[in-house]
This record gives sequence, C-alpha cells and structure tokens, in this order.
Amino acid sequence: MSNPPPAGDFKAPPQGIFNSAGSLNTNNTGSFVSEHINDLSHVSGTLIRLRWSDINPAPAEYDFSVIERELQEAEELGDRVSLAIVDSKEMPQWLLDECTTFNYTFRGDPEVTCLPWDSTYQSYKQALISELGNQFDSNESLAGIYVTYAAMTNGVEMHWYVDEQSFSDAGYTFSKLSDAYNAVLDMYMTYFPTTPVILEVHTVFDSSALAQTAYDYCFDTIGERCGVAIWWCASRMATDPREKEYPVFPVAQQAANNSFAICQTIASFTDQPERFEEGISSEQAFRNELEFFVGAGFKNFEFWTSDIQNDTLTDILNAEYLANIEN
Repeated sequence: MSNPPPAGDFKAPPQGIFNSAGSLNTNNTGSFVSEHINDLSHVSGTLIRLRWSDINPAPAEYDFSVIERELQEAEELGDRVSLAIVDSKEMPQWLLDECTTFNYTFRGDPEVTCLPWDSTYQSYKQALISELGNQFDSNESLAGIYVTYAAMTNGVEMHWYVDEQSFSDAGYTFSKLSDAYNAVLDMYMTYFPTTPVILEVHTVFDSSALAQTAYDYCFDTIGERCGVAIWWCASRMATDPREKEYPVFPVAQQAANNSFAICQTIASFTDQPERFEEGISSEQAFRNELEFFVGAGFKNFEFWTSDIQNDTLTDILNAEYLANIEN
C-alpha cells in the first residue's frame, strides 16, 4: 500500500449505531428507516439492502423509488443510510440469459451467477452503478455504498463458498478474479466520487489475498473514502487462528487505522449470545465485543434490530461506549 491521495471533498463515513434491517424489495410499502427505530437517540442510521433484479427489471430500466423513499425518511429523521445492492444470486434473469454463467450451491439451494470477468456482466454492472451514482452520490443522507460483484455467495459479502476446482475449470485464476473485482470497484469509486466506498471482506479460498489486494487498490486510489466492513464481526474470529476469517482481520484493522471500519455483528446479542462465546449472557457478550472493537478503532456498528431495541444493552451502550464510537 502506497501513500494515499490527498483528501478531497467527500462525505463523512458512516459512524455510530446503524440498524441492520434486512432486505427490502420494491413491493415493500413500509420504510425500513422509521421513527420507531431512527428516532431512538442511540441510532444514527440504517443499512438498506436491495436486490439488483428488483431495481433493474430490464436493460436500461431502473426503479430506484425505494432508495429515494428511504433516503427521504432518513433526511427527515436526521439519520443516514448505508446502501448495498445485492449481486450474484440476485442479479436479473435477463442478464443471466446474456452472460456466461457459473452454477453453485448456497445453503443447499442451487444458485447461478455471471462469471465476474464476463464482459457482458461488467458492462451492465457499469450501467447500473453509473445510474445509481448519478442519482444518489450527492445525497447527504447516503453515508456509504457497499461494493458488490458477481462472485459473492450471498450477493453482498466477499465470501465465495464454491468448489475451487470447478471455478478453475470455468476460467478462474487469482489475477483474473482480483482484476474483475477491482474493475467493479473502479465503477463505485468513479460514479460515487463523494460517497464513502465500503468493501465487505472475507477470506476467499482460505486466503486474505483478494481482500488485501482490493483494499490496497481502493485506499491507494481514494484514500480515507475507502473503508472495510466485516459482517462476521466477533472477537473470536479476529483473535483465534483456527477461525476461518482470522487471516482477513488485519485488512479490517488497517482500515480502522487508516480510514474507517464497520462491525456488523455475527449474530444478535439478544437472541444468540452463544455465537460470540458459549455459556455467556447477552450483556457480557455485548460488553466483550464492544470493548474489543471500539478499542480496535471501529466507529460504525451495524446491529441487529433486536439488539437496538434491547433496553438493557442500550443502557450499557450509552453509559460505556457510545461517546467513544460517535467521537
């Protein structure tokens, strides 16, 4: 990683407590950004996820009405939105009909995506990101935009749980995959020139190389506007060499030191404290994780809605951690 470019005029990165609210679609009549969550004093924003297929139903046809609604609600409530457009298994069927595809299985279900280096895929991806950026980059309520591309098992996280040999048979090499990711990353950096760009990082084929290469390229290109999110956020994953994501935590730590880093907790403290440590209470798990990640310099936390609405956890947050997160 070389010296970053000088800081320009860009929006502040997402900071504070965000509601990780699940996935929206264009048929949702109710807003995820809403008074009963976003009027809470400890909440600063909301993570919004939308399927590519929902907002781009045909070539050159876009429906961004849900994004417009969520950003308008956020502006009225004085909060902000981080946006992720789910790719891979959620790309439009018309695109799958045109590109070279790759079949895989996720959680027992058969899925199909375009090969990420396919030129047809890259062209339509650029068209989408261009339209999104032209419409929303200048919106001050948009706090950050997540980078998504075709080789993501669930369409938004960097993990790619496929058979490596089968992917190699389809043309995969590390350089080919990295170049494809960075080509999409270029689109986000270009068409969102003032919005912080977020890379969700996982190991890919048990290696942190894709994440490290992507972050280095991103930070070298846009500096502090480039941040990293970990949607597997649990201190055991960051500290135990036996854990699958242990090799990639240093990338997130670099981002926390150099730009910004986001923790989306691996589970709900309220409902599944054992996902953080066996035999632990919700309150102790909450304290342990915030102690670790606030101490590591993370300033944005995407919490599950059940945790945001948990009064006991909110009292701990307000008394012990929120000031350090928000300042």
